[in-house]
Amino acid sequence: MSFLPRATVLTSNIVDNWRALDALHPGATTAAVVKADGYGLGAAQVANALKEAGCQTFFVAYLEEGTSLRKTIGRGPRIFVLNGPVRGQLTSYTTAGLTAVLSSEHHLKLWSKERPGTCAIHADTGMNRLGLPPSVIDTEATAIRRLAPVLVMSHLACADDPKNPINLAQRRAFEAVADAFPDTPASLANSAGCYLGKNYGFDLTRPGIALYGGTTPPPNVGLKPAIILESSVISVFTGRKDTTVGYGATHTLTEDRLLATCAIGYADGLPRSGSGRLGGWIEGVRCPVAGRISMDLVTLDITDGPAGVKPGTRVEFLGEHAQLEAQAEACGTLGYELLTGLGRRVQRQYR
Repeated sequence: MSFLPRATVLTSNIVDNWRALDALHPGATTAAVVKADGYGLGAAQVANALKEAGCQTFFVAYLEEGTSLRKTIGRGPRIFVLNGPVRGQLTSYTTAGLTAVLSSEHHLKLWSKERPGTCAIHADTGMNRLGLPPSVIDTEATAIRRLAPVLVMSHLACADDPKNPINLAQRRAFEAVADAFPDTPASLANSAGCYLGKNYGFDLTRPGIALYGGTTPPPNVGLKPAIILESSVISVFTGRKDTTVGYGATHTLTEDRLLATCAIGYADGLPRSGSGRLGGWIEGVRCPVAGRISMDLVTLDITDGPAGVKPGTRVEFLGEHAQLEAQAEACGTLGYELLTGLGRRVQRQYR
């Protein structure tokens, strides 16, 4: 028996999530963002499952991710590289058939000189992160059109807050950009942007974390968990009244409690910030973390949990019961960070 933590990636659920998001914007293309190794779940496995389901457009962050993904999914689908080109790497775009996203004047100069393939244009509509400013779009529109971009895009800063007025301001700013490229498909909506309504869909949507069960969708959108993260109980014992649990003695037992130590910790992606706040589920029953999460271990209070817990009993830390965003909130972070933070020794299997 291995006590290593195990992550079961549910590729069929990821496909179902993609289909649910696709249904929100009929007539638009629904892409898939698989950067950061498919948000920690395996870009190759995720992309292949989505390709079989009909997804033909993928986004990654780096050229290296794009070239690796091209080897996996073959020549058919489009692959966009969000962080754009770097001097000395331009021929790789041609070789791998990748589309560079140009988001700075430096990118424009590099691409204009050699034009090593297809490109997309990223306009800044208020994020102040990546993107050509409106002034450049206005003054260089003719020169940019000569590059024959296959997509013009921008990125929403506050889509997870539907009532934030910045969403509407960005949409209107992007409409002006899209109008400057009337023959070029346009894309604005990220995962949460898909929920803002048909006016945000344009020609292509770019869900990322929502594919993996993250975000807080509206009631009409049912997302499924993309992963079951489990560990094993390795010790069951009684913690005595007035003793403490874990590093720093931060948790004092006010009565005798039944405790179980599990083989998972912050080296595996269970954040230390979840100490005393997270829970693990045993047979569908939540058992709270007692004390601090350490590198390889976490202790649960199983006094009110199911009977018969013993070494080898499996504990769910992400999944149907331990929902991604709820667990992330308990750690003071986001679902993105929990998924991309899964440690290398977590055994991944695909179903």
